[in-house]
Amino acid sequence: MNAQGQPTSESAAPAIPRLAVILVNFGRVRDTVDCVRSLEASSYRDFEVIVVDNASTTPSFAALQAECPRARIVPSSINAGFAEGNNIALRLALEKGCQYLLLLNNDTLVDSRALSALIDTLERDRTIGVTGGKIVYAATPAVLWYAGGILSPGRGLARHRGMGEPDRGQYDHPGETPYVTGCCMMLRREVCETIGLLDRGFFAYFEDADYCLRAHNAGFRVWYEPRALIYHSISATAGWDSPVYLYLNLRNKLLFIRKHTSVFSALLHAPLLGWFYIRQFLRLFLKWRDIAGLRAAWWGMQDGLRGNSGEDGSGRLSSLDVHTRSRRRT
Repeated sequence: MNAQGQPTSESAAPAIPRLAVILVNFGRVRDTVDCVRSLEASSYRDFEVIVVDNASTTPSFAALQAECPRARIVPSSINAGFAEGNNIALRLALEKGCQYLLLLNNDTLVDSRALSALIDTLERDRTIGVTGGKIVYAATPAVLWYAGGILSPGRGLARHRGMGEPDRGQYDHPGETPYVTGCCMMLRREVCETIGLLDRGFFAYFEDADYCLRAHNAGFRVWYEPRALIYHSISATAGWDSPVYLYLNLRNKLLFIRKHTSVFSALLHAPLLGWFYIRQFLRLFLKWRDIAGLRAAWWGMQDGLRGNSGEDGSGRLSSLDVHTRSRRRT
């Protein structure tokens, strides 16, 4: 305090928020704004929102600044992907001293009690390093999208438990899980200090499974907390079965296997894995006549087998026919 009883500049400095909530935006301003507004209605208040704008247009950046004045908007001159986009904000939050870090898809809405439930989980048990909530479809909230993970590194399998099932409370018991989806993943800062950040080589897809497996191998527990409810609008950025999705998903499946599986285990699962890729090609060509999708899948398989993700993880994304919109599959 000064002689007049007013706070000095040092005492008036804002406190470091305990939690940083990180969103990556790629052109879909409305989704991001709605997500931020749902966060602002949270019962837990000690947090800062950091939005990394992944090379969106100037109007998008300006709109985010105008509609999310309390959020920190960080421009990226390139589309660094989901993994490195999050890393940009993680570095800022760690430098600032935040204790907890939440990676959150920008096409989600957050229940008002979700942040409190996730924070409570980490504070009750310091052996838990990664936690995530129950995620339902935004359009049909009675249907589950994620209620814990199923992980098989040898098969390159990272699947959601309960996906597509009616939510009857059958997965309302918290507990350890092999992986938490990056759609809603809260980290203790000690995890980042121990194992580093997301692997930018994945660009998008499988970076969450990779991170959880690395955390588990470092001695941290990975936890599912169903009290934290999230509403997700699915694949608003890439689109399921789009060339981008096909290339990254089929490539990263193989990159994940190369990174986390022994040669013996890879050979053991090779027949099932081979059949998976054959089915993808047959489906895309014989059933859908999707030439753009077929090319993306072929390149994804090639680059995955070669371990080729490029310097920034984008691989051959720039060469894909991303303007060809694959029909939605059912």
